[in-house]
Amino acid sequence: MGKALRLAGLMLVMLLVAAIPAGADTEVKFTTILTAVDPVTGTVTGDPDGRGKAEFIFDTDQGTVCYEIEVEGIAAPVEPGPGVGSAHIHVLPTGGIAVNLQADFQPDNSDEFKASGCVTVASDLLPAILANPEQYYVNIHNADFPGGALAGLLSG
Repeated sequence: MGKALRLAGLMLVMLLVAAIPAGADTEVKFTTILTAVDPVTGTVTGDPDGRGKAEFIFDTDQGTVCYEIEVEGIAAPVEPGPGVGSAHIHVLPTGGIAVNLQADFQPDNSDEFKASGCVTVASDLLPAILANPEQYYVNIHNADFPGGALAGLLSG
């Protein structure tokens, strides 16, 4: 009887563990292709020779946005103004900065630059971005194109 009781207890524990939700997935990933097209105007205002890719992980539990950005064919990414940052997530249609990514681009090859990191985001902003990613875009600034050399919608 002791063996049957232990087996029943083990089965109960296994059922309880299986019934516990694995936890809500707090990470949402986005990948976007970066081009010279300005998402606000829909026209080419950036560097037509450039291209890139940006990958983001939005973690609602941690309140962070982590990113990996690779760009090529453009001049070195720099801040368009003191303290502004060289890469941002902006909101449509205004183009206002929603998240300063505080990116520190490093040269990879002669015309390739990479940046990665994580930033803390206001708790009310993450749900807004995740609910409407098509209303947000990332752009990369440099001296030649201070308004944005490359950009891409989060949803696309």
